[in-house]
Amino acid sequence: MAENISSVAFGSATFENRTLPITKKPATIEVVQIELSEILHLGKLNIRCNSIYRDKVSKLIQCDLPLEPNYMSSKAGRFAISLGPDEYLILAEPGGENQLEKILNSSNIAKHISVVNVSDAFCAILLSGTKVRELLSKGCPIDLDPNSFQENQSAQCDIALANVILLCLEEHEFVCICRTSFADYFLDWCIDAGQEFGILVSNHI
Repeated sequence: MAENISSVAFGSATFENRTLPITKKPATIEVVQIELSEILHLGKLNIRCNSIYRDKVSKLIQCDLPLEPNYMSSKAGRFAISLGPDEYLILAEPGGENQLEKILNSSNIAKHISVVNVSDAFCAILLSGTKVRELLSKGCPIDLDPNSFQENQSAQCDIALANVILLCLEEHEFVCICRTSFADYFLDWCIDAGQEFGILVSNHI
C-alpha cells in the first residue's frame, strides 16, 4: 500500500476562492459515496535522466525511481512517479523540493540530468469513495477496472478536458495531479459528474 500521500503537504489552497464544503447528492442518497479535497502543498520536481543515472538519482532523493513507466514508488513521505522511460515526477514534503533541487543540481551527475521545479504549475487533488472509479471513468478513456489499474499504478490521461497524472493509492483512493489553470474546471466537472453518487468537496487536507 502506498504511504499516506495526504500527510506530507501544507500550503496555499488552489480553491481558496470557493466556499467549502460543497455537498451534491440526490435526495434518495443519505450518505455521499465520493469525497474530494486538495492536498496542500506538495513539492513537485520534474526529473529527466536515462537509466545509467537512475540509481544515482534514487540515492540522492532517497526514493527509488520506478523501473517501469506508469508506476510509482514511495519512501519516507516522498513519491517518485515514472512518466516515461526517462522522465519522472517527484512529490516531496513542503520545502523538500527546494532541497532536492539543490542536491541534484550540485551533484557530480548534474550535467547529465534535468531538474525542473514545477510545484506552482500543478495541484494535487485526492478523490476517494466506493464510486470513485465510476466517477473517473465518465471522463477518462483508460480502463479503470480494479484488475487493470491497481495500487501504485499511474497514468497520464485526460479526464474530460483536463490533462492529469492519475495515481492509484488504493482500490478506492486516487490522486489527480492537474495544472492549476485547470483546477477549477476539474473541480466543477467532478461535482457535476459525481452528483448522482453523492459527492462531498471538503476543505483542504
